[in-house]
Amino acid sequence: MKHIQRSFAGLVLALTVMSSTIWAQAPLLQVGDPTPKIAINDQHEKPWLIPADTKLILFSGSRNANTIVQSVLTQKGVDYLSSKKTVYFSDLSKMPGFITKTFALPSMRDLPYSVGIILNSEDSKGWPREEDAVTAILLSQGKIAKIEYIKNAESLQQTLDQQ
Repeated sequence: MKHIQRSFAGLVLALTVMSSTIWAQAPLLQVGDPTPKIAINDQHEKPWLIPADTKLILFSGSRNANTIVQSVLTQKGVDYLSSKKTVYFSDLSKMPGFITKTFALPSMRDLPYSVGIILNSEDSKGWPREEDAVTAILLSQGKIAKIEYIKNAESLQQTLDQQ
């Protein structure tokens, strides 16, 4: 009987921990939510924010997604993103710090456009993502109007052309 009681107590404890973990996670952004707020730095360690007039947010949460964005944007001019009322940020929090500081950030400093950089995984909680896809969040009147997942450079260029 004591074995059953211990097993039951263990099960209750496990369920309590699991449910508190689920509740503690930030909810994913959804259509209808207000324009998200995020305060991070860019690749030059300058403050990076989402301006009030932004129409499109591009978010890459993986190396492949980052490659898609860079393949399109490196062909554009310095003012391309701002002319499209678009901002771009990338989650580098899963990358080892040494690699980020020694290789990733120095190479990103050569980019002709601003990239918001997430170094702390807490800053990317709540941002929707799919494996190897760029998250495109379209904004209208201060709210999220649409969330798309872009898996290639051609689709990203089409999305940018619509801005």
